[in-house]
Amino acid sequence: MLKPTIHPDQYMALRQIVHDLINTYQSVNDKTTVQTMQALATDKIRSTVPIDDPAMDDLLDFAMDVRLTRAKAESYFESFKDFVIPFEKPSTKQVEKAFRKVKKLKQPNFDELDLREHTYIGWNDPGSQKKYLLFYSEGRLTGLSGNIPSEVKKNICTICHKEDNVALFMATTKTGSEGTYTKRGNYICIDSDKCNRQLTDRQNLDQFVDHLRPTK
Repeated sequence: MLKPTIHPDQYMALRQIVHDLINTYQSVNDKTTVQTMQALATDKIRSTVPIDDPAMDDLLDFAMDVRLTRAKAESYFESFKDFVIPFEKPSTKQVEKAFRKVKKLKQPNFDELDLREHTYIGWNDPGSQKKYLLFYSEGRLTGLSGNIPSEVKKNICTICHKEDNVALFMATTKTGSEGTYTKRGNYICIDSDKCNRQLTDRQNLDQFVDHLRPTK
């Protein structure tokens, strides 16, 4: 079996490209237009995973079939997960260390998550109106916590860039060497599992995190 080489956000991007192509197959009758969209999809797939990978060649052959349906695509991508590098499952102590300032931290059940679908792990604590984000930054497990209000609205998520049910995530951040603090944040999905399935570019998450990092 081939070694996994694709990251979760790339996997989600590939899914989106193929589903967009299926929309073309089902709504466009003009052969030239379909071929143009296939060429654009091929370029997008190659740029999403630029490495020379046999799995990508197979995906391209699969996606170019004009008879392709959503049901076939869903079945295909379920198997395609074998090529995805999963989010590395941390130990309880590692999570506690990532949130060392949080007392009585409620942790998610990682065994219930498909870690091949997660660029980050996020969970809510309704009792304290807190949201916790867990991710790897330069190979190191990092935690970020913030307050979220009970008010939820429909808007664009800063992390996945899709319209969904979001809330204002606010984190307290150190802003100077004199020990001053300020609150920074933005709107992100309430449902982090769904957010991960909609996240097609890891850079969006990194930019959100960088905005909340302490400044020197």
